[in-house]
Amino acid sequence: MKNNLIIKSVLTAGLLSFVLISPQQVKADSLQRLAENLCEYAKTDNRASMRKKLKGARIKLKAIYPGLICGRSGSLMRVAVSNGAMNAAKFIASKAGKKGLGNVEKDGKTALQYTEGLVVAGDTSKQAFVDIIQAKM
Repeated sequence: MKNNLIIKSVLTAGLLSFVLISPQQVKADSLQRLAENLCEYAKTDNRASMRKKLKGARIKLKAIYPGLICGRSGSLMRVAVSNGAMNAAKFIASKAGKKGLGNVEKDGKTALQYTEGLVVAGDTSKQAFVDIIQAKM
């Protein structure tokens, strides 16, 4: 009887710890997958999939944009600019908000400063991206 009570206590404690830890881990994994998908969609200029993924997760881009980093590429907007993804950039600019777009990244530049730097360096094709970002700032 005493051994049976100990086993039940251990099983109950184990189940409780699983229930308490598991939802957090699942949420973290889901957010990681969401971030990876958004970064990939920004690279491939897939605005519709970005919208669908955010809607399915019931998350607004504005809420996660400041913490959303696409590896070495930087912010989601930088990924779109670097890959010439105009539709994705328009979507990001419309949903990230002024504060999100104005965040200073690791190199000390905002998305606008980064994009302006590309134009100054001779990549005039990035001027349209500058215009999009400036319109939302």
